[in-house]
Amino acid sequence: MGNISLSQRQKWLLATGLGAGMVIYYASSKLGSAYASTASSLPKLGEDYPAYKNVVYKTVDGTRLHLDIYLPEKPYAEARLAPVLLFIHGGSWVEASKNNIKRTFRQYVLRTLNRNGFAVVSVDYRLANNGMSHIQHQIADCKDAVRWVRFHGKEYGLDAGNIGIWGASAGGQLAMMTAYTGEERYKGSPELSNIPAKVKYVVDTYGPTDLNTLFRTDLNPFMTAFAKLCVRKVIMKRNRQLKCVTGFDVETQKKRVMMLCREFSPINYVSKDCCPTLIMHGAADTTVKIDQSLKMFVELRKCGVEAKMMRFKRLRHSFCNASVAEVYEVANRILSFCKSQYKTVCDK
Repeated sequence: MGNISLSQRQKWLLATGLGAGMVIYYASSKLGSAYASTASSLPKLGEDYPAYKNVVYKTVDGTRLHLDIYLPEKPYAEARLAPVLLFIHGGSWVEASKNNIKRTFRQYVLRTLNRNGFAVVSVDYRLANNGMSHIQHQIADCKDAVRWVRFHGKEYGLDAGNIGIWGASAGGQLAMMTAYTGEERYKGSPELSNIPAKVKYVVDTYGPTDLNTLFRTDLNPFMTAFAKLCVRKVIMKRNRQLKCVTGFDVETQKKRVMMLCREFSPINYVSKDCCPTLIMHGAADTTVKIDQSLKMFVELRKCGVEAKMMRFKRLRHSFCNASVAEVYEVANRILSFCKSQYKTVCDK
């Protein structure tokens, strides 16, 4: 074969195409996904604390939603009732359950809290799907779980006046939306509607705060088309997940999807009225990038909200690569924050 000579225009087009392909591949590979790996090699804790399992907190269209109550060895500071941390599980809004509290690093947090006088309430909510359940319904469920604990807590030995909320990954987004939005938004069960869904503080572990950034909804038609050629499976997964969480197709109803992603983004609800917040995130997280948490932390501090940010240099999503020493550090940091908020509440 003879030498092939490329014109300047052909060279420019080739370089542009290769560059665009690399950008698309990098950006698309960082999209949030229901299929992110969260496998962990941590030893499983066999210890179990007294608990009320599968307590029904609401019924929606004939479907019962449950929560589990893990009671402490004894209430914190010898109080008669135990302060509560309500846990919202992750799973990209489309999978998993309240049983996640007993897996990976979360089981260590649960044991640490229970051993130090805090009750943990782990909550199920409607999973997002292509039918009638989307993020707005999940937020309503989480708010109703708070309302239920406030109303029924005393029956189970819980201090209904001292409730914090903790969420992991998608659960972190739901926890922040539950805490930061007012009573007038995301109303749930009529039976619980007269009870405030107010919590005292938030613990957010690697939760997304800006869904448009997470899902890269800003990709223009050219970049989207190019991405379908380069990383088609990633884009298709992204589109299916967006359909589940918003109820709309990003291909044909992009403006509607982007509007709902803005509505469901906790960073858009930051104000001076937000409750104290502890944020924990791994710098090596490629599922939900740490920038999401850093921006939230900055906005909270700008508004004068009590906020703390814990950055773990080597940890990935779900802290799946954490050592036992690292998970105990996470657990003890959460315990310390919960204690500080409990004392603040009791001092008032």
